Amino acid sequence: MYAISTPIDDQYAGDGIAVRGVAYGMPTIRVDGNDIFAIYAATKQARELIIREKRPVLIEAMSYRVGDHSTSDFSAAYRDEKEMEKWADLISKVKSPIGRLTNYLTD
Repeated sequence: MYAISTPIDDQYAGDGIAVRGVAYGMPTIRVDGNDIFAIYAATKQARELIIREKRPVLIEAMSYRVGDHSTSDFSAAYRDEKEMEKWADLISKVKSPIGRLTNYLTD
């Protein structure tokens, strides 16, 4: 949801980049970027389309970076406390990608 310190809402108008793929006539898949199995399925589907139709496919993996972008970044400088609490609460409910996979493998 950020490119280093700039929120995606400030970078372009619209709901994500998937609409741009559609506008260019590209098969487009939007997927939960925190779900390894959804990513696998989307990638598999995209690969099949690419091989069969010999054209590009856009995958938009929706995710949220909870930490700093790099060692030179300090994300608390551009994210307010309310936003951080919202995402921390959501992640505690649905688990992080690693937590989701751990639960799946354990079960």
